[in-house]
Amino acid sequence: MSEFVSTIAKRRLRDAINRLKSSVAAPRAGNWKRLSDAELWGRVLVQISVVGGAESGARLRNELDPVLADWYEALRAKKQGERIKSIHKMLRNSGVRYVTASIDTCKKSKAASYNFELLQAYGGPKKYFEDLAKVPEEFWRVGIVSDEMQYIRSKGARDLLIGLGMIENAIALDSRLQKVLSRVGIELPDDLAMNRSKYKLLESELLQKICKPCGVTGAHFDRILFNNGKDVV
Repeated sequence: MSEFVSTIAKRRLRDAINRLKSSVAAPRAGNWKRLSDAELWGRVLVQISVVGGAESGARLRNELDPVLADWYEALRAKKQGERIKSIHKMLRNSGVRYVTASIDTCKKSKAASYNFELLQAYGGPKKYFEDLAKVPEEFWRVGIVSDEMQYIRSKGARDLLIGLGMIENAIALDSRLQKVLSRVGIELPDDLAMNRSKYKLLESELLQKICKPCGVTGAHFDRILFNNGKDVV
């Protein structure tokens, strides 16, 4: 079986993580417990928005912050057709990437509306994540989210659950992290985003060769690289 992490890449990454780990806080385990239904819904919506660029998530958070609690309750009271209109308007007003002018062609709005209804069917976002936290294996939690939710695939599920403090031994290999890994000398497969087997192999190698020796979790490694990508090499 071929290895992704060469000796020189391993040395560069270990040096960087040991140098930077004290400057970035590790995601707090159980972070989801302190969040309300509205805040958890906001996390799901932001996760959809960042597909195509993290800047969309920042703009959406700014738009959501003042109105999130009231908007969430308003969405609960709306019928499906009115709900998707409200979601689409929120995403458009926030300048989220890939949100088309027409609801009929907007995959993000449709996915967000579907995920909202999914969470409500479980008894609300808090109940959904409460039940998810009872699943004993972290990779099962990732699989459940990526299978059940729309527009949140394997990488996005990891990113969401890392932020919620629901997984530790995982890495969300988004475009920003992939650029960092490429710079240290790791040759990434072209189909990494779509090939779950290759994704898992690379993730496992990083966990064993970098995270474990450096005394950090995969979740902490993820955030260190995301926040300090330019300082790694």
